[in-house]
Amino acid sequence: AACELNMTAAHFSPVGSILLTTLLVFISLDTSISFQLAMMSKGAAAEVANFAVRQSPASTTFVTNRACPFAQKAWIALEVCQAPFEMKEVSLYGTNGKPDWFLELNPAGTVPVLECFGGAVVYPDSELILEQICDGAVEGGSVLKADDDEMEKLVQDFRSELAAMLPVAKAVVLGNKGERDELWEILKRMDSKVVEPWLCGDKVTIADCAVFPFLWRLENEFGLDDCPKLKSWLSTCEKEEAFRKTIQSGWWWWW
Repeated sequence: AACELNMTAAHFSPVGSILLTTLLVFISLDTSISFQLAMMSKGAAAEVANFAVRQSPASTTFVTNRACPFAQKAWIALEVCQAPFEMKEVSLYGTNGKPDWFLELNPAGTVPVLECFGGAVVYPDSELILEQICDGAVEGGSVLKADDDEMEKLVQDFRSELAAMLPVAKAVVLGNKGERDELWEILKRMDSKVVEPWLCGDKVTIADCAVFPFLWRLENEFGLDDCPKLKSWLSTCEKEEAFRKTIQSGWWWWW
């Protein structure tokens, strides 16, 4: 069941146990539902219960700031899988500080945060959110799964390359010309791995969601003419509504 995935990193909100108890009571009120669940395996019954919760209009809440690239990659994933969710935007640098309700969700005070199952489970990290969306934390998330082991390896390769690139690109943007060769070495290595039309083949994966916000910013700052496959991929992304609607006229870097 999706609620049980990676519970070492996610956490239950104070309403989590109440929600699960209420769900069990609801199920017990309908004999036909109880009978059908009784005939299922434990895992299948839990999936039915999770599906019911996910369909609630308020079951998934995405807490974000639209200018942040880390939040953007989770937003793209939600849009790609067409998951129903409520968006709450918080100001991270306002004079009044971050709201108390937000710090209760994530004491680190960073976005994005994803509340699933009516607030029962909270995911406070963009990479974790991508993984949990892919693994079923929201309805439709499985569309982002890699088709096979080869594609999955490529997904992880791109995520690793992105992690290596971020501190180097930051240094270059801030004026450290000594890091420029290393940045272009990473970008050209990424370019050589692009399968097309998407990074890992003929479907969007969490690699596309993760990489797009950062390479889009680098393209706007420097241009990526020396990386033709990445440039073509960015163009493909910009034609898709799920990516395009997350692009902001006012945006931040990642520091």
